[in-house]
Amino acid sequence: MLDHHTIEKYELGWLALSAVLVTLLFVGVISSMLTQTLPGIFTRQASYLDPAKLAGTPFAAPGLKAAPDGSLDAYVVARAFQFQPNVLRVPAGQAVTLHIVAVDVIHGLMLGQGNVNLELMPGHIATLKTRFNHPGTYTSQCHEYCGAGHQTMTFKLIVEAPE
Repeated sequence: MLDHHTIEKYELGWLALSAVLVTLLFVGVISSMLTQTLPGIFTRQASYLDPAKLAGTPFAAPGLKAAPDGSLDAYVVARAFQFQPNVLRVPAGQAVTLHIVAVDVIHGLMLGQGNVNLELMPGHIATLKTRFNHPGTYTSQCHEYCGAGHQTMTFKLIVEAPE
């Protein structure tokens, strides 16, 4: 049988371990919020639009557009077995913000080489700021089953070397 002092040492050890774990959890959540890897109080609210009313929005003419700050905005529309545009060219090393919206059903876009994985909900604008540093071709196929032509829904991002 353990005496009082031995039990107290075990209790203090478990208390210290619990305090360390709670501290690590707290630091992890705060750092995740600050780096925006987890949506939280520092990120902006989600953007939505009526999929039937793309006219008058940047999605009416999807493609690459220059932003006033010198970065690039890429607008992509996902619909019935196609991405529009299905080929997008961006310069290597430049900041690009991807704005992608699905207009009919759930779609998915994953560029494995570019660490991009988005689930596209109808009307929800998926926005991702990224930078593709290495020239090359990033290919993707819709990874959410969207109907009979799902396997033909492809997207290609070509990262071009700066001139």
